[in-house]
Formats: sequence, C-alpha cells, structure tokens
Amino acid sequence: MHSEAPGKIVAGYLYLHRDGVAGLEPVSRQNMWAAEAIANASQWNVVKLWKNGQERISFLTYEDFECSFPALLESVTVNLKNRTAVRRSYRARANPPVLHRKELLLPADHPRRDEYSELTLGLERIGLLRETSSIGTRLAWDERMREAGVRIVGHRIELLIEPLSQPDVTIQRHLAAIRRYGLSLPIQSLIRYGLINEETTVFDYGCGYGSDIEGLQAAGISAAGWDPYYAPDQTCAPAHVVNLGFVLNVIETPAERQDVLRSAFALAQRCLAVAVITSSRAQTETCRPYGDGHVTRLGTFQKFYRPGELKEFIEATLGREAFQAGPGLFFIFADSLSEQSYLLSRQTRRSAPSVSAAARRKAAREAAFEALRPDLEAIVAVATDLRRWPAVVELPKEILERLEAANTSAAKAISLASSLSDPEFLDDVAEQRQEDIAVYLALNQFNRRRNYRDLPEPLKRDVRALFQNFTTAQATARDLLFSLADSELLCAAAKATASEGLGYLDEEMNYWVSTELTPRLPAVLRCFAGCAEKYAGGFDEMQLVKLHLRTGKLTGFRYADFELSPLPRLEVRTKVDLGRQRISDFDHHGEDQRLLLKSRFMAPDQAGFDRQKRFDAQASAVGLDRLGTRATGAEIALVAKAADLILSGWSWAPTGPRADAG
Repeated sequence: MHSEAPGKIVAGYLYLHRDGVAGLEPVSRQNMWAAEAIANASQWNVVKLWKNGQERISFLTYEDFECSFPALLESVTVNLKNRTAVRRSYRARANPPVLHRKELLLPADHPRRDEYSELTLGLERIGLLRETSSIGTRLAWDERMREAGVRIVGHRIELLIEPLSQPDVTIQRHLAAIRRYGLSLPIQSLIRYGLINEETTVFDYGCGYGSDIEGLQAAGISAAGWDPYYAPDQTCAPAHVVNLGFVLNVIETPAERQDVLRSAFALAQRCLAVAVITSSRAQTETCRPYGDGHVTRLGTFQKFYRPGELKEFIEATLGREAFQAGPGLFFIFADSLSEQSYLLSRQTRRSAPSVSAAARRKAAREAAFEALRPDLEAIVAVATDLRRWPAVVELPKEILERLEAANTSAAKAISLASSLSDPEFLDDVAEQRQEDIAVYLALNQFNRRRNYRDLPEPLKRDVRALFQNFTTAQATARDLLFSLADSELLCAAAKATASEGLGYLDEEMNYWVSTELTPRLPAVLRCFAGCAEKYAGGFDEMQLVKLHLRTGKLTGFRYADFELSPLPRLEVRTKVDLGRQRISDFDHHGEDQRLLLKSRFMAPDQAGFDRQKRFDAQASAVGLDRLGTRATGAEIALVAKAADLILSGWSWAPTGPRADAG
C-alpha cells in the first residue's frame, strides 16, 4: 500500500509532482501559488519545497514522465521573502540532471505509479541505484547501465545479449601529456590571484612531464606532483593548493572523473584549481566520437566541456561552489578564509604606479637615514601593495631582522618611510583600496553571503586603517548599493571611464565593456555588474557585457570565437533586469550574428588589441560602422560587396576587376 503523503525528500527538500499538490497543507499550497505568480511560470511539472519552511520554492520542468528517466529542462527558484526569481535552463546541455524513483513524486492513486515502482525495484535488485551521487546526470546513468549490460525499454529492464561497447580502441591517456616551456595557464592564474606565493605548497595532481613543478621549484616555491604514468611512485600529499590541470578531459568514464575530482580535492588544504579544454576550442575534424567525447588520432580521449557543464559537474560532485577564473578554469576552496580573500582580490584593481621615482627624489637628512634607505624603500613598496601603511606584523621577516640589527624599531621605520613617499599617491591608492573593499562588501550584502566569523586578518587591518571600523565599512558598502538606483551617477561614471579609453558608451547611454576589464571599472559600475552577475547565477564564459544605465539592466554576451575572430559569432545572450528581478536567455545559434568593431570594447593593453584596431579601421572604411554593434554575416558581406571587397581572415581583399561591359 502506498503512503498517503506523496513526495520525495532529498536533503530536507520535498519534491512533488504537479498532480500531487492537492495533498499539501493549505498554507503550503497558498505559498506555492504565490511563488508561481512571482516566477511567471506555468509549464512546470515538479515543485521543490523546503520541508521546514516556505521561504524558497523551486519549479522544475522535466521531460514528460512517460520517459523512463526524465531529464531536467528548466528550473525557477523563487525567494518569497524578497520576491525574486532566478531561472536556469538545462535545455542546451548535453549532460542534464535526470530523475530516478519518479513514482515517489506522484500521488498514491496515480494510475502509473505501480508500473514506475516496478522499474525502481528491478533496478535496486541489480544494484544500479547504489551510490546515487554518481548517477545523477544522463551520461553517468547511461554509463552505469552500459557497464551493467542492461537497457530500459519503456519501463522494463532488458538484458543485452552483449553489453553495449565503445568502438574497439585502446585509450592512450599518457600521450595527452605535453611538454611545456613555461607555466600552465591554471598555475599562472593561481599566481596572479595570489593563491600561490613563496610560502605556498603546491601539488600537481596528474602532473604529466612535471613542467609546472620544475617552474615553481625554480621560483623557490615548494611543489610536488603525481602522475599515473610519468610519476607513479610519487606520494600524493596534502598541499595548500592542488592543481588538476587538463586531467578530467582525458578521462573517458564519468564515474572515474568524479573519483579523480574527489581525490584531488581531498588533498587541497586551501584551494583546488580545475582546468579543462572547452567546446569553443574543440577541434574534432580528425576525431572519432567515443562516449561523451572523442578519440584523437593519437588514441587519446578528449571531452570538450560546454559552458556551464564543468561548473555543474564540480558542484554536484563536491558540494562546493566553483568560482570561474577563466574559460574552462575553476577554483574550489576547502578553506573559507582563502575563499573570502579570493573574492576580495577579484574586486581589487591590479595595477598601481611605482613610487620608486618619488622615493629616489627624497634627500637623506642624516647618515643613519641613508643607511636605512633600502629598508625604508622596501616598506614603501609594501605600503604600495597594501594601499596603506603596513602593520609591523606585515613587514617581511628580513626587513625586521635588519631593523633590529640597526637598533631601529619597526614603528619608527614605518614613520621614517612616510617621508620617502608621495602623500598624494598613497592617498590615491588608499582611495582605490577603499573602493575595492566597498565593492566586495556591497556584493556580499547583495548576495546575502554569510559573513565568516573570522575574516582574513589582512582584510581586518584594511578596514581598520581605511574605515576605522567594520560598521563604517558596511555603511559605505550599503551606500554604494543604494547608489545603483541613481542613473545619472552611473552615466557620469561610464562617460568618464569611456573617455579614458576603457569601454564604449553608445548614444543611448548603454555602456559596453569586455568582461575581462570589469575589475578596472569605477566602484559603482563594478558593483552594478557584480550584482547582475550574481543574480543571474554567474556569467560563465561571457566575454562582453552591456550595462543599460538608465533602465537597471545588464546583458551578457557569449561568442563562439571572441578571441580568435575579428567578427565574433554570437551564441547566447542573457539579459538581467534588476528592477523587475527577471532573467531572460536568448539563443542565437544558427543566426550568424557578428560583433562589429570589437576594439571599442577592449583596452589598449589587452592581447590582440592592436590587430583588432587595425581591422576595425578597415571595417569602418568599408562601411561596417554604419551597422551598429552587430550584424549578420550576410549583411556584412553585402556591405563589403558594395565596396568590391571580401573578408579574408583579418583583412579585406579586392574581389577582382569588374568585367568590362561588352
């Protein structure tokens, strides 16, 4: 006999089919219908309720329940307290989540419940529903059934005469390793964000030839690694930072990928970096399909991850938030303080002018002062990095030892060092640091991210030095959030920034900028972009954003070939309406819409800017500047044809002399 209380409880959430909502308590039903009105959702077939409260409700759209294991197509999560809705689409994903034990979601008198239950019982008898954490996606579930030698026909289990097999090929994983003559991209990114320094220990999980290990050791950084083929005898030891670079994409089975990811994360004391090859850089012309990837001519396996797929895989496997640090690169933190420090660094401007020239212009007042000058200049350099005068404990050990030998206190040395610096410069960098912290705290408030009881000690010192106390810092952050409602302030900030060559302000007061440049923006624009990005659930692999300054909206654009093409092809556009709290996704695959005059949205110091600028000058001469910011390939070809030109790579070539009229 079936229970009279339908629904499937997972981690405190109640999942219920639409046909079963009549069995909910009246208050729960009332909250659910109120949430549906906020979400403007009507096509859902499963509702997700928090068992002990109704503050958050999700509406899930699965494939028809006639499917053996329906795939998730879309979710809308509603926060009843602040009346917001966040939508995620899974329709374009090659590996969406799938639903097992679906009969539990149905009411007790549903006519198909017994049939669905029989399928579940049969799967349990042969052990296919064990370790449910590794079968939650379509490809992983297909692999589990393939390994068991069964298939599902309708809702019946059938044994295969021969288990489904892949093409007869031996995967040569070790051939995927390459020799590098510099540090890999994930290691470079870890260094750039300050996650690797001289005091950090690093472990390279799947190190291949060990190029990163050699490079780090040469720089005086403690590094080790392990590889099943090239370094199998090395010990897998915990380290502050673990790198899992371009490993998951060469593993042909989803279950093993999960095992490797868990093993690597178990070694990370602070941070795990995961890097893969993305689908935008895939070259499959000479490859054969195999599983959920391809086999190359060398016999290696490659899985090319689609946008959002890797983040979903990491978070589902580890239960931790994955932060994107670049295309196909994510950081996952085992330590909350390291996570907060990283989030702060993303809102910190990374360039600051040198003060050494100003320091050299200062004349020595006495011989003792001159003897201390190298250490005083080093203290100024520390202040420049911190954007404030350092505390004694923040001075490098070697400086403290030399000051002690010179019988000079560190506090006095810091005071003397102030005479070597340009006060206006330090005021400027201190103001920048204040903005960085205000943006960081404002986004924490907007995200409702929990504040860790013990913030990183350097951040505490920053707050004390620049704001006097945490209450003042929080108030400044709150004021920054409220200022986003002032469209004139936003427009003025964008106008000043665009006039300095950073981004593009169009005639309708929309500000366009490469996502790579958002950390350089003024605080109010960074905060605007950060709020929209977080509300949308992240802009994974978006290369361009458009800030609608007068309407409180932001649009993110993802292109297939942003860095490689002078006229990138638009794939997806996501618009976030912060005022109405709505998110809209637009699929542009197959439309051949191209971004025009890309250099307008770049900075002169970005890679490829000069080449793009030259191309755009030619494009403007051809007449493409009259088409706005985007046009189809056909429209571009028509303009070029009128000028007797044709696009050839990164330049325009004549179509040839016109035929003479006879």
